[in-house]
Amino acid sequence: MSAIDSALYPDVSAMGGLTEAIVSAARRRGVDLGTVVDPASSPAGESVMARMESGRGTLRVSLSSESRTFFLGVHEGRFVWAEGASEDLESLVDAVAAWREGMPVDDFAARFPFMTPGRLARAREAGDVTRAQWEWLCTADVYADERDLVTAFHEDGRFQRLFPVLTHGVLRLSFGGGAPEARTIAVAPEDGAYRVTDTHHSGRGEVAASLGEAVAAAARRLTDG
Repeated sequence: MSAIDSALYPDVSAMGGLTEAIVSAARRRGVDLGTVVDPASSPAGESVMARMESGRGTLRVSLSSESRTFFLGVHEGRFVWAEGASEDLESLVDAVAAWREGMPVDDFAARFPFMTPGRLARAREAGDVTRAQWEWLCTADVYADERDLVTAFHEDGRFQRLFPVLTHGVLRLSFGGGAPEARTIAVAPEDGAYRVTDTHHSGRGEVAASLGEAVAAAARRLTDG
């Protein structure tokens, strides 16, 4: 039995799969999508996912099993450029083509209102994503309980070039824009103190008795190759 619901996607079913349907729609629209591949390597005629590459991340299309919906996500690693969904495959194909051609984020969102830019998409386009991330962590209500921790490191001034991520109360300062493999200094509250660790070094790191000492401990690692 095919994974494609022909009642919801008669066009996709008729073309033999999502990748084939996207290629056909692109041909009709006269747009270039590059190479369209099925990331799941489904058997011929059964693809329900498709992937395309661009200079600003990977574009992935998938099908809903509950309603006629084509989902589109534009991601670069863990970074979200834009996400959205449409009932119309040709509109989605136009969006993919426009993104690959380098359409600016604001123009893209205006032309394709079913697509929502990621929180930091505009800042990344402007080359200012790290500053925007710091500002968000320092002001977002969801991080009110960690405000003192984030503010202490931001106001110190020595860490502003590092990309900050806050998860489960732990502040992680990345040397590589938040990439998973990048060197990271982590500051974790621990029994009224703070444990400072560095992925560049093995071991359990250093315990600082106060927030000020934690900042100093992390700063020492900035020049530690």
